[in-house]
Amino acid sequence: MRSFLNTAMDWFLQLTIEKTTYTLKVERLFINHQIEQIKITGEGVSIVLENNRPLIEDLELNKEISWKIIKGKLKNPDILKRLINLLEDSLKNKIQ
Repeated sequence: MRSFLNTAMDWFLQLTIEKTTYTLKVERLFINHQIEQIKITGEGVSIVLENNRPLIEDLELNKEISWKIIKGKLKNPDILKRLINLLEDSLKNKIQ
């Protein structure tokens, strides 16, 4: 069973778009046994994403993590997909 006492976690990601690299601040706002909320801020972007990673991991399901934007907007779905991939990779590294 996962402990949620120390839920705060901040880190930075670098996302390259058309030869320009952006540094984004990532902040975990909330986590419980079902969902996790992550805020991403950077040049021209401020969004909050929610996922079901804690539930999938706790139940040991072999399933993709479901993500949705709950605050803010991102115009390009391809950039959102790349950002989510970066987030998932960095979360795996932070937790292990």
